[in-house]
Amino acid sequence: MSLESYSKEEWEGLCEQCGLCCFEKFEDEDGRILFTSTPCRYLDVVTRRCKIYKKRFKVCKECMQLTPELVKDLKWLHRECGYKKAMSNEQ
Repeated sequence: MSLESYSKEEWEGLCEQCGLCCFEKFEDEDGRILFTSTPCRYLDVVTRRCKIYKKRFKVCKECMQLTPELVKDLKWLHRECGYKKAMSNEQ
């Protein structure tokens, strides 16, 4: 089954809710992605859960809805990300 054919629930189920993608990050002049220690204000750093999960895309402009196409191209998702792992298993 290709990732593109996953239902919304199946796709979201790949997220391991580590919260790492919810920390500020930037790309340096060498193209390296550097994470800061500053989490999104809506991330509960203890539970690693979003406090506004159901409305996160409406409320938080920085929150990005991940798709299989995006996951293939994003350099800042860590290799232990559930989406990245599923993508590498598919290839």
